[in-house]
Amino acid sequence: MIRKITLLLLLLIGLHSVADAQVRDSVTISMPAFTDTTCPGTQLTFVAVQSEDTFTAVNYHWYTNNVYTGVFIDTFRTSALSDGDSVFCMLTFTNSFGFADSSMSNVIYIYRRTGITPRVIVSLIAGSNPDCAGSPLTFQAYPVNGGLRPHYQWKVNGTPAVGDTNLTFTSIFGGTDTVSCEMVSSATIPCAPRDNDTVQSNKIPIIHIHLTAGISITTTRNPICYGTRDTFTATLTNPGIGFRVSWYVDSAYIPGAVGNVFITDSLRAGSRLVYCVLTTPDSCIVNDTVVSNVITMTVIPRRPTAVSATLIQGSNPGCLDSFVTFQGTYSNFGTAPSYSWYINGVQVAIDTTIFRSLYANGDLLTFKVYATDNGCYTSDTLTTPAVLMIRDSTPPLPWISLIGNVIVATTGGHYTWYYSTTNTYSGTLIPGATGQVNHPTAIGYYYCVRDTGNCFSLPSNIIYISLLKVNELSKEDVKIYPNPTTGILNLDFGGQFVNRKMDIYNMVGQGLVHQEINNKSHYETDLSYLPEGNYIVVLRNEEGSSATYRITLSK
Repeated sequence: MIRKITLLLLLLIGLHSVADAQVRDSVTISMPAFTDTTCPGTQLTFVAVQSEDTFTAVNYHWYTNNVYTGVFIDTFRTSALSDGDSVFCMLTFTNSFGFADSSMSNVIYIYRRTGITPRVIVSLIAGSNPDCAGSPLTFQAYPVNGGLRPHYQWKVNGTPAVGDTNLTFTSIFGGTDTVSCEMVSSATIPCAPRDNDTVQSNKIPIIHIHLTAGISITTTRNPICYGTRDTFTATLTNPGIGFRVSWYVDSAYIPGAVGNVFITDSLRAGSRLVYCVLTTPDSCIVNDTVVSNVITMTVIPRRPTAVSATLIQGSNPGCLDSFVTFQGTYSNFGTAPSYSWYINGVQVAIDTTIFRSLYANGDLLTFKVYATDNGCYTSDTLTTPAVLMIRDSTPPLPWISLIGNVIVATTGGHYTWYYSTTNTYSGTLIPGATGQVNHPTAIGYYYCVRDTGNCFSLPSNIIYISLLKVNELSKEDVKIYPNPTTGILNLDFGGQFVNRKMDIYNMVGQGLVHQEINNKSHYETDLSYLPEGNYIVVLRNEEGSSATYRITLSK
């Protein structure tokens, strides 16, 4: 039980703390000017003003001498107050938590006098004095002991203004006029003796002046780069009514540029003079045309920038495991520019113009330069077009063998063959020799490089051809089919009965089949026991002439 009571108390304290943290509504009461001291029996008016309007169910409760009067609106009028009485207003409302709440106003104490001499004070409430001629002015009378219904008569230069008998007086006055007001108090005797119920106010002289217009301009930046947007601002003094501001550059009027702000990005390179002209039709202004100060703008031409990236070592297309080096160059980026290298948009190197790296196939390389000295350039930042890196796996090192009268690489693919007169890798390219098999045509050294289209292997071993077979069988004398074959290979000699020796080699030069063909015009052999792949068939006649054929076994 004690625990439950403790929790309830903590909850109530928390709610009270949160409520105190809210902005409380409040109320202030006031009286019209010069009515705080009055005759007994004079009706007094009190007005309550609520500080906020965010609360609901708001009511005003007026109290005199701490007794509720029964009045519950925002205005309280009474003539039953005596000297020393007090007045305040209690505001009740529902706060933001939905709880009933209240707030008490300030307290006003009443002063009653039985011998108050009536008087009236006038003051300007609308317009300016001194001011230009032709501007309307509004004056208001503030009565002291004027009674419930005082009578007013406004006067100009001491002469009554016909029909102007209200609390306020609005008119257009001359430059030597004076304004005053006569009041006849309606206050009761003996507070206002009958022989002293008509009083005169203070006199206000009307002063007309002429104003001098002025204009000055400032700019946000000077010097500026050509094509940069700049803002000019005019500060006006006494511009009058209906004024206009026009802008000029090098004495040329800028159509459409009006108002006290001029924004442009069209200033040409060189020195440019910018100013504006203020014109006003207001007769109150002495000078109807005013030229501002002139700003000499320094417009700096932009230097053309350029950037590039050049491959200086390695190759593209190339091999995945081969480094490639690029050099970045730039021009007209001022002093101490910053530069960076990016692969696929990710920064990989900074402040170096030489970049060496390995790449994956499809990588995009860019070189970016940006100026840091706030100079004037056609572009503060430039990036090279992306270089597409084409990479491939490095082919295995090829091995070549002499089979019959041809040189054969160990694996299929695209090759580049070279011939040299010395046992070095400084040979010359053999045009058109791109297959796995090459038929040598000259005595000398041969080697090859396997080519994937994007990547090259290291050079193969070198084979020296010391003797060329000058006696060759005509390949048209025999038809070998089918090719590719699933196993059975037919040799058709065109109806001629021949003697031949047939040797079949794999692509590494190993002899696998050795058969004799004796007095046959057609010969059939079964190769199905051999593994799939490419083979070289060599036919020799009895005189030693030979011919070489490439077949494919595909099961």
